[in-house]
Amino acid sequence: MFFPMSPSLLPYVRGDRIQLQQVALNLVLNAFEAMNERPRDERWVLIRTGLKDSQVLAAVTDNGMGVLTGDVEKVFQPFHTTKAQGLGMGLSISRSIINRHQGRIWVENNLDGGATFYFSLPVPAEQQTASRE
Repeated sequence: MFFPMSPSLLPYVRGDRIQLQQVALNLVLNAFEAMNERPRDERWVLIRTGLKDSQVLAAVTDNGMGVLTGDVEKVFQPFHTTKAQGLGMGLSISRSIINRHQGRIWVENNLDGGATFYFSLPVPAEQQTASRE
């Protein structure tokens, strides 16, 4: 578990803004697609940010179908997809981007259905003690 924080209160991380935006957008779009089978008025996505152990964390939670237990690691492999129109590259590319930024990306199924995709990025040493203005 991590401590939720407003993005404006989080320390900065080093990275390519466009690539990190690509990761965030991919996770949100995947969450939307995961809920296609649910009635529109029952769909929800929760995006959280926080800080834990000198890592900035982001979590995208949905109430879709979740990830099959055996696919928790497979979903990050190239060309693995459960979508009829999917190429299976989005999460693989996202993992490559996060790895290049010395971070980590993973997925956990929610107890009440759906899944949460997390990624973490290290806070630079000078940001760990400095306060943001």
